[in-house]
Amino acid sequence: RLVHRAALAQGGGCACGWRDFSLLPAMAYGPLCQCAFMSYGPRIQQKAPPLNLTKVIWDKKPDFEPPLGCEAPPPGAFMLLAFDMAEAKADPSSATRSMPLDEKCLVFGSSQNHDGQVHDGHKSVKEQHTALYFSKGKWHLKAINGTTYLESMTLHPWLRDAEGGMPKRYTSHGGRKIEAVQPMDPKKKLSREMCVFRLGDSDRRFWVSGPLPVKEGEHEESGVDVARAGGGGGGERRKDHRDRDRDRGEKAGRREKERRSRTRSRSRSHRR
Repeated sequence: RLVHRAALAQGGGCACGWRDFSLLPAMAYGPLCQCAFMSYGPRIQQKAPPLNLTKVIWDKKPDFEPPLGCEAPPPGAFMLLAFDMAEAKADPSSATRSMPLDEKCLVFGSSQNHDGQVHDGHKSVKEQHTALYFSKGKWHLKAINGTTYLESMTLHPWLRDAEGGMPKRYTSHGGRKIEAVQPMDPKKKLSREMCVFRLGDSDRRFWVSGPLPVKEGEHEESGVDVARAGGGGGGERRKDHRDRDRDRGEKAGRREKERRSRTRSRSRSHRR
């Protein structure tokens, strides 16, 4: 109606004037709307940025707590020694690092955020890999989050104590020299022979030195066994050879005397 009145005021009161003025708003609205719609970019299938780039697919285990019944070991009775294989083979006397075992529990792993934890930064070592604790007069090894290998001390002839001397070596016959301990396995008791362990595929070895219990079948190595293992003992080996030669000589002398006594008895019987 307003458009029609404006047309009449201008002197164009015919029906054609009405139709011309009625098309103007439609013609103006159509191109403006089309330009506004086409001026924006495509908004279909646009993804929002991720809220968290790190996906946690399992719950993190809580920190290891010492089991009930742990107690502090006798002061000064045990030592923890660590050595790298390459350094120990090159210079056994100076490659060992030691610390007294006075705590009731020690945790080994690659984390540097836990106070009092023994560090091993190998890529295969977990943050909290294994635990060593003292209970009922014995040291026990418990795997926490990774595989731990318990080894015999006979596999490491270059073992040296804190003073650089050779320790007493124990061995056994028929037993396994390396035992893999998984987190689902029960605790393993350390003994005089099985007292060396490593974490994952690390080249570092940890050795518990002290009055550990002797398992059934374990015995102390003799001087000949130590020499064969590559741990020295040349004087003991030479002494053993001398004792062996002396025993052989005594046995040969006894056999010769017995042979002569038999020949004499035969000759006497022929004379009669």
